[in-house]
Amino acid sequence: MSFPAKPSIGTRLRERAATLRHYHEIAEVGEIARRYFAMNAFDGVLTAIGVLVGGYLGGVDSPRAIFVVVLSTAVGMGVSGFYGSYLVERAERGRAMRELEESTLSSLEDTTISAASRYATIVIAVVDGASPFLAAMIVMIPFLFTGVISMHTAYFAAVAVGLVELFFLGVFLGAISRERLWLSGLRLAAAGVIALIISLLLGGGIG
Repeated sequence: MSFPAKPSIGTRLRERAATLRHYHEIAEVGEIARRYFAMNAFDGVLTAIGVLVGGYLGGVDSPRAIFVVVLSTAVGMGVSGFYGSYLVERAERGRAMRELEESTLSSLEDTTISAASRYATIVIAVVDGASPFLAAMIVMIPFLFTGVISMHTAYFAAVAVGLVELFFLGVFLGAISRERLWLSGLRLAAAGVIALIISLLLGGGIG
């Protein structure tokens, strides 16, 4: 008596990837995830720039100190974004599922729709939590080279990295909305410049 051959690991991975793509389409994850990514990455960059301005005006000359402050802030934003998004998406999608069950007079607990809803909740929460954290950490890259460059240069380079990051986020949004990419990029970079100026003015006023 022969037993059917078990599918290979590669086959199982391809099947799993196809299932996740199916969930992705059913739950319309792409559009929501893009929106969360852009919005929270924007927040992450602006927050990092704000912390850098505070550190510069406060005379913080330790790369480790400024890195720890931004890292702690980014972790807080990431955790808050993950759990906040998870709870909101879980509640919204749970309500939609219950309404659908009431209209169809059947349970959808073990259906593809239910699995896609759970998948969407987790993916969107991960995007929401990871985007501000990663965006803020990218801004801090110049501080990894303070053995080669001065702290003064690292501050200015980090702000420049943040503005470039905002520009490309604007380009990303422009591609989605089919606007002029450079104009959309400049708009978001301008928002960073405005936030920078306000932070400098407030810091100078307090000082």
